[in-house]
Amino acid sequence: MMEPGLSPAFQYQRPAAHRERLVPVPLTTLPDGVLPLSPITSNPPRKEPQYFMGRPVHPNYHYKKNRRYAGDESIPYPLPCDQQEVNRQNLVHHIFNEVFGTIHAAEFPRVEDIPSRVLDVGCGSGLWIACMSDEFAARGRPDVHFTGMDIVRNCPDMSGVNFRFTKHNILNLPLPFSPGEFDYIMVREMTLCYPQGRSSEALLEEYLRILKVGGILEVQCSDHTIRCLSPSSIPPSSRSGAYPMTASTRFNHKSDNSYIQDYNRWVSHFLGTKQLPTIPCTSQQSTMAMEKSLGHIRNRRYALPLDNPHWEGKPLSLVTGTLENRSLTSLTSMMEPRRSTESSKSAPQAATTTSISAGDADTRSVDSEPRERKGSMEMFVSDDARGLRILARQTFTSLIRNLEPVLRQSNKIPQEDWDWWFRDLMLNFHQNKGLNGGECIEIGAWWGVKKST
Repeated sequence: MMEPGLSPAFQYQRPAAHRERLVPVPLTTLPDGVLPLSPITSNPPRKEPQYFMGRPVHPNYHYKKNRRYAGDESIPYPLPCDQQEVNRQNLVHHIFNEVFGTIHAAEFPRVEDIPSRVLDVGCGSGLWIACMSDEFAARGRPDVHFTGMDIVRNCPDMSGVNFRFTKHNILNLPLPFSPGEFDYIMVREMTLCYPQGRSSEALLEEYLRILKVGGILEVQCSDHTIRCLSPSSIPPSSRSGAYPMTASTRFNHKSDNSYIQDYNRWVSHFLGTKQLPTIPCTSQQSTMAMEKSLGHIRNRRYALPLDNPHWEGKPLSLVTGTLENRSLTSLTSMMEPRRSTESSKSAPQAATTTSISAGDADTRSVDSEPRERKGSMEMFVSDDARGLRILARQTFTSLIRNLEPVLRQSNKIPQEDWDWWFRDLMLNFHQNKGLNGGECIEIGAWWGVKKST
């Protein structure tokens, strides 16, 4: 029986050996003098749409498969800027909010600590600014001025918010702001917008130029490839179901799920061609620490599983065969057997693990996290946390769908093969419980205070 929301169109017979067809035959293997066949088309080339979402198209946009993209095609940012992508970004906003328990990791404990001028880099729909304005106003500061900067405007005029929009491409430095103009800068999910190397370093220096002394710079991002969380001795947050990442956090390098393997391989290849990072969360701490004018750097990092891992809720000794950790000795097994899936039927692989550095570890106490109780059995996560994982899984599949044009083009995947692959992926992720091996998205926040020079 299918999950609610899955279309009956996904009930199909899987074609034999369709995965082998995902590897295109290189032209060098054709005999001499033989040219590849090209499809015969009787229709003329499709023209650019004259209308999009009921409005006339704007010359600053370009279109691919009826998806709207911003600005010059030479910019590295691969995602569209239409309503479908804006909706996905709004869901990501709520996921960040639930994982961190707040829409900002930097702390403003007193009313006088609340910043007066705030910049949101890559403001998108403006949802973060609207939420921050409501929070500060509820604390007695309705006078905070907000500036949103993006390459295109997808945010409305927000009534009751001191807001202005600045249209600018962050690859064009310097930024159109005065030195020390802001006392709080939020940079959220912007790692797909600029290449690694000197570009990112110069951009960080520019953020600090427009930040006043004593102001706070905060960066929030998530990784673009999927890793598998190993059995953890630290329980997840009962609120969000996300696991706090510490120096003892371990990951399996490779997922047993073949669709995750395909996606990781394809997205890594594409991002490599654009010099974009695949796992920016692992380098953000060191990047900010190298900036001498930035001090008091703190961070919070979490691993949010895309489904319920098969080892979750069981004592560590039953999973790894080792001695139980102190924080798991009182846990009672939930006695839920691991479901048989396509990925779990494959031959087991040796688990290769890695850990994050101690400098990147979240130093906050996790022993104080409350746990949900049901009778006398200690539950790892609540129903709300399980619902958040479902939302994260749906958002992740939406990301893959929105990346389709660039993934197909860079990896030379025929349209028909992609369609079969994506339909199989939907069945595997949402119906067949194919993500119970610890597959997770990594979410992090880093913030620091500008020092006087």
